[in-house]
Amino acid sequence: MEHKWYAIIFIIFVIAIVVFGGFVYFSVTFSPASIDLEECKTLKNDGGNINIVIFGDKKSAEKYMNYFFNFKPFNSLKEKFNFFYIDNYIPECEIYKGIAILCYSKELIRKAASCPADYIIVLNDAESSLRSSSYVNLISLNINHPLSVFAHEFGHAFANFAEEYVPAKIPRGALNCVKQCSEFGGIENGCYEGCSQQDYIRSIDNGVMRTLKSEDYGKFDESILEDRIKEYGDSSILTGAVIQGIKDCTKEKYYLIEGNYAHGEIRINKKSIETGCVGTNGYGDLKFDVLLEDGSKVDNGKFNAEWVFTSAPGEDMVDGEVFENEGKFYLKIPIIENSRELEIKDINEIILAEASLYDIGRRLCLIENG
Repeated sequence: MEHKWYAIIFIIFVIAIVVFGGFVYFSVTFSPASIDLEECKTLKNDGGNINIVIFGDKKSAEKYMNYFFNFKPFNSLKEKFNFFYIDNYIPECEIYKGIAILCYSKELIRKAASCPADYIIVLNDAESSLRSSSYVNLISLNINHPLSVFAHEFGHAFANFAEEYVPAKIPRGALNCVKQCSEFGGIENGCYEGCSQQDYIRSIDNGVMRTLKSEDYGKFDESILEDRIKEYGDSSILTGAVIQGIKDCTKEKYYLIEGNYAHGEIRINKKSIETGCVGTNGYGDLKFDVLLEDGSKVDNGKFNAEWVFTSAPGEDMVDGEVFENEGKFYLKIPIIENSRELEIKDINEIILAEASLYDIGRRLCLIENG
């Protein structure tokens, strides 16, 4: 009889909370989100620390990899890169703004984690009039464009390069477009007016960031790429760990952060634990750190959630445009012991968003007065 009264009192308590407009959270633990990972197949894995995964058949993936390794400066730094491919999953792509293919989605990010994946390449057979694109660490390539579009879009994703044609928007922190020739430090091919904007200067007359007819970044841009490649070996970025042998991503876990970017503001929408290899998140104007319980920080690198770069072959220069993005982005974060919080900042170190890492792996259920 006594237990019955306890049950009645508890029911009355819950009803009272709902009736009077209060709310209560119930925390329920759950296992990492479930997704079927794909078979990760290797094209080249020599222990490099920059991992590229291509969604496409083996022959096509090899063609793009071989092109990449014939392009300076990558031809002399082959040991820094690993290439993988996934051929049994076809990503869904949207027609962005009606002019470009863009294959970015949560499912694709999770599928790419079947491999060590710092940069994701999707090969798409689209009408040649549709542009290729780059956003965050995803490069969506129209296979009916010249292979040089790979080098062009990789320049955006890997080094935050601005367009070298005119006109275009210049990402904050882009290093390839400068105000004065002296900023090239004497390693330029030349000094030419017009680099995204007419009052900026480029270091090569017709490099691949200006025209897809080129097979050359130019000396100055190559030096920027070499510095970026070096960062993967010298920095404390945990997500760019060296891969020894073939890593079994089915035994790995990572945090997936889903956010929304619009007009310089960031909102964190969802957080989850996923199965797969973590990888990095590209490069750009925004940076994120993991704060630990002892107050220290782990630098996890930079990313681009602001700009969508689009390009196609033009008569002379690239037929392209840079769009300010308004929409979702996804960050893969390593699971670090004693991690407390994720912090996202802009290029001026202003905090744009914070997210607790304590509650990932727990679901919050809200009861509120309707």
